[in-house]
Amino acid sequence: PKTKYDRQLRIWGDQGQAALEKASICLLNCGPTGTEALKNLVLGGIGSVTVVDDSKVEPSDLGNNFLLDEGCLGHSRAKSICSFLQELNDAVKAKYVEESVATMIDTNPSFFSEFTVVIATQLPESSLLKLDGICGSANIVLVAARSYGLTGLVRVSIK
Repeated sequence: PKTKYDRQLRIWGDQGQAALEKASICLLNCGPTGTEALKNLVLGGIGSVTVVDDSKVEPSDLGNNFLLDEGCLGHSRAKSICSFLQELNDAVKAKYVEESVATMIDTNPSFFSEFTVVIATQLPESSLLKLDGICGSANIVLVAARSYGLTGLVRVSIK
């Protein structure tokens, strides 16, 4: 690990790297915005990631999500993304859940209790507000991101 993460250890030291390696991230919807965020965390040595997305890979995904290729067409987007993330850093535990994000927020709020950070992308406001309440009550950091072409917004919600 000292050699693998040498550059970042110079920035945040052993303590920062240890915190990163203990973190558990949940990504809701694995479009290009969320995938880019996860790629950077996985390359940095995050402890574990869980991707929640019930979509299948479509041709439009190939043009804007760099972790997907033609071999992924018709397959689970979450599973395909996790497979590529594992290739980037096999020390990171990556798993996926093929379920609707909105349904999970409504019916299984305890699912989120195992994470230190939840990254929610492209969620409708009603789902985002429910998720903010769930994360706030469990003291989980929520990062909400939405992109609109070349612009976007990010909001971090911490209790």
